[in-house]
Amino acid sequence: MKLRVFISLLGSGIVCLGLAAVSEATVPRAFVSINGSDTNPCSATMPCRSFNQALSVVESGGEIVVQDSGGYSTGFTISKSVTIDAAGFNASVISLGAGDLCAIDTLATDRVVLRGISFHGAGVGTNAIDVIEVGSLYVEHCSIAEFTGNGVTMPNGGNLFVTNSDVRKCGAAGLNVGTTSSLNANLVAQDSRFTECDAPFAAGIALSTSGTGTASGWVTNCTASDGSIGFSVASTSGASADLTLTNCRASGNGIGVLASKGGAGSTTMRIAGCSVTKNGIGIDPFSGATIIGTGPGTNFIAGNTTDGTTSSSVTLQ
Repeated sequence: MKLRVFISLLGSGIVCLGLAAVSEATVPRAFVSINGSDTNPCSATMPCRSFNQALSVVESGGEIVVQDSGGYSTGFTISKSVTIDAAGFNASVISLGAGDLCAIDTLATDRVVLRGISFHGAGVGTNAIDVIEVGSLYVEHCSIAEFTGNGVTMPNGGNLFVTNSDVRKCGAAGLNVGTTSSLNANLVAQDSRFTECDAPFAAGIALSTSGTGTASGWVTNCTASDGSIGFSVASTSGASADLTLTNCRASGNGIGVLASKGGAGSTTMRIAGCSVTKNGIGIDPFSGATIIGTGPGTNFIAGNTTDGTTSSSVTLQ
């Protein structure tokens, strides 16, 4: 009899443990606070302390809400659709050594939103945000500084949307967006600044394809300054790469605006209402690539060591 009771209790315990495991990541909204604890359930009244713990309990498509300013991680991985919202606070994450500060590896249909986060590489972190796979990544009101690699790197296709963000002093590109496969790469950036990405061939914004997928970008009201290259677009395959700049500024770079071609595919950049000044080379359509400007007086291309010229121009309608 006692043995039956023991077995029954043991079975109940196993069921409870199983239910706990099943329910572990089913919180639709998780909260983090510098006064929280990672032994808490991540509720509004009993918040977690770190992004890492909140990510372990929030369900796919859920939201992590930052309750106050402070440091929340020294490295974290996102593997599902999620929003991390620190709007109104200074939510800081910092690198303690080499490696990516935030890695994103989700399904190709997933969506990740990062809002109001300060990414600090401290001169040792590799990439602030390394996207292995995602459907769409939104980077909004974020600060990225002092990484040895890229601010955001998305080399395997997908959609990147960047708004009101500041990327400073990266050893490679501020934004590195491209594709090496049949997946298309798309970039939309606006109202953002990219400075001191000054390693050789580094760019404030770099868009490229070396696969069969296309690379397309639309950049509005952004500044790329004091780097190796301001804005660049390139195709080294049979696919097309196309970047449009409107109301953008490139200054203090080795090359302000660069379009390059290394394969059978076309490389096209369009510029309208842009200022390109105080660069070594202003406009550089390289190796058969095309840079299309708009009619006289709509772009300011002057004051560079070599201004360069657009490949052709169109009239604004």
